[in-house]
Amino acid sequence: MKKIILTAIAAVMLTASLTACGSTFTCEMCGEEKTGKSYTFQSSATGEDMTICEDCYNLVKDVMNAVN
Repeated sequence: MKKIILTAIAAVMLTASLTACGSTFTCEMCGEEKTGKSYTFQSSATGEDMTICEDCYNLVKDVMNAVN
């Protein structure tokens, strides 16, 4: 389980990209409808692209920094 989480975090950090500033989107991590910055990464669990909000991205980044 830890390996999957670390792989997912690594995927976020390696492939995150800024997309669609200002448009409304639904974060696929927290499920909230957001505006502003969004990040797209490939899920290591499903292999599909996911769009996440800046809050979730920062949370993942903080977890990744704590692990390293």
